[in-house]
Amino acid sequence: MKKIITITGVLIALGTSASALANNSVYIEQIGNTNTVTITQVGSLNRVGTEANHSTITGSTNTMTTTQTGDSNEIDYTVIGDTNTIVKNITGDTNIVTMTCGDSSTACTNVTSTTTIQGNLNTVTQTIKGDTITNTLGITGNSNVVTQNIQTDNSTANITITGDSNTFTNTMSGASAGGGHHLTATVTGTSNTHTVTQHGTVDTTVWINTNGNSNTVTINTGM
Repeated sequence: MKKIITITGVLIALGTSASALANNSVYIEQIGNTNTVTITQVGSLNRVGTEANHSTITGSTNTMTTTQTGDSNEIDYTVIGDTNTIVKNITGDTNIVTMTCGDSSTACTNVTSTTTIQGNLNTVTQTIKGDTITNTLGITGNSNVVTQNIQTDNSTANITITGDSNTFTNTMSGASAGGGHHLTATVTGTSNTHTVTQHGTVDTTVWINTNGNSNTVTINTGM
C-alpha cells in the first residue's frame, strides 16, 4: 500500500544574530500500512518529537497532519491502531501539545482528534484509549491549560475556549459499550476553572456554556 509523508520545515532567522536561526525538528517512527503524514513547521524551535521520545504511528490507514506557525511550539504524539485521523494546527508561540492514543497493548481504533490553537503559552495534554472516540478542541487565547483523559469507548468531547488563563480538566471513564460519555463545552472569558469528571457504567451527556471571568465549575457524573 502507498504511504505518503510530506515534511516541510521553514527556517527563519530572528534578528541578525546567527545563533537565533530557527531550529525545526521532526522525529517519526512509523509502522503499518497506508499512513499519510503531513507536517509543516514555520518559525523557530518547533518540533514534533525528540530523539528520546519519537513521534510514532503504529497501525493501518492512519492520517496525521501537523501545522505549526510561530516560535517554540512542541508536539509529541503516539497513535496506535487503525483508521485514526489526528490533526493538530497551532499558531502562536511556546504552545505544547502531548497526544497519546493507545499504548503498546491497547488499540486506538477509529479515533478522530482535531486540535486548533491560536495564541501563546497554551498547554494541552490528551490521553485517548478505546474505540470510535471523537475529540475536538479549539483554543483562542493565551496561557490556557487543557488536560483530557478519555478512557472509555464511543465517547466524544468538544471543547472551545476563547480567552486567557483558563484551566479545563476533562476525564471520562467507565461508560458502557453503548453510546459512551459526551461533553460539549464553550468557555468565554479569563481565569476560569472547569473540572468535568464523567464516570460510571451509565452513559452521561454534559453541556457547558460559561461567559465571564474567574468562574469555577465542577461537574461529577456517575460517582
